[in-house]
Amino acid sequence: MEMNQDKLANIEVFKLQPGDIDHLFRRSGVAGNKLSVFKYNAEQAATGSPSPWFRALAESPLCQKIGKQLLEPDIRISFHTGGNNAAEDKYYAMLTGEDNTVLAQFVNAEGHLLLLYFPDRESFIEWWASIYAAAGMENYPAVFDGILETEVLICALHCVDAYRRFYMESMLDYRGLVDLSLTTADFVKLLKKSLASADKRWLLPTLFEVTPGLRSSNIALKPEHLKKIEESGFISSKDSLITLAERSRLMGTEFITSWMSATGWQATALIKGEEKSLSRIFLASTAFTNHLFSFETGTRGDTRFRHQASSSPELIKNLTGWMGALQKVRSAPAPAKVAEKNKAGSKFCGQCGAELRPGKKFCTSCGTPV
Repeated sequence: MEMNQDKLANIEVFKLQPGDIDHLFRRSGVAGNKLSVFKYNAEQAATGSPSPWFRALAESPLCQKIGKQLLEPDIRISFHTGGNNAAEDKYYAMLTGEDNTVLAQFVNAEGHLLLLYFPDRESFIEWWASIYAAAGMENYPAVFDGILETEVLICALHCVDAYRRFYMESMLDYRGLVDLSLTTADFVKLLKKSLASADKRWLLPTLFEVTPGLRSSNIALKPEHLKKIEESGFISSKDSLITLAERSRLMGTEFITSWMSATGWQATALIKGEEKSLSRIFLASTAFTNHLFSFETGTRGDTRFRHQASSSPELIKNLTGWMGALQKVRSAPAPAKVAEKNKAGSKFCGQCGAELRPGKKFCTSCGTPV
């Protein structure tokens, strides 16, 4: 990760050698927890010397705060950026239940650690969106309604990729028309081949390759999922023949001409001493919009998704609210207290602690079913 200095105003930035982490453990006095990506090496800390860069952090009034937030975070958000021709990158944001600060941790091309300390989540999201998101357009047409099974998304993204594939094949064969029809059996066969390829030049494999933990979900494609993408305008079908419809052509062209990159997010917290995934997000940015997919996992390991097409200001607002909902996990009432409040008519989400709106079947903050 290389930093644009123009985008780092009002952000505290520290550069370290990997071995400096052991000295940060000693100076901050923390033992570390399961969410930290670092482990203490006592022998190396005792025999090695910190790099010259460590002095800036050691003398900073933020040293203790950054040490605890990096080595004993309350919430860890894992990021994986890639897709199309974008550079591959993995990095983290560490949150604390004590305040709204965000500590982002990157590794640059030389293997050095970069720690970026943001005073609040709004400044972090604004900085992040300025690098990884698109400006986008307002009033992008809705693609999906409500919360749907992740299998529906898999089929829809496969349709987008299929259009891209057929369009490129027509060019290679010097054909003026694009053949948009295939059998149901070939549709499923091509889908399986796409997932097995792990090729991030294509949208569907990118979804699973960059979204942490999504591959562990229970996925079972059924005829009803094809019916739902037909209702959404991705295909038309007759007997055993599938034809890519208007939505596939429009989004296929959008991703052919202007797909920038994709990023997968996963927020993890310690619940009763064990790591638990709180939420997953997949973002695919084009010149037209930022396609934001948020996932929630059921008790059987099945997942559902919600889609939002957002301009940059809308995306910043949505992601800032999402991070705020995550931080409420630390301050959510204990189950017994929640039950007492529920008797009085006030309900809270058992996942993120946000207050539930009357009549809603899902939490409006994190999407968990009520």
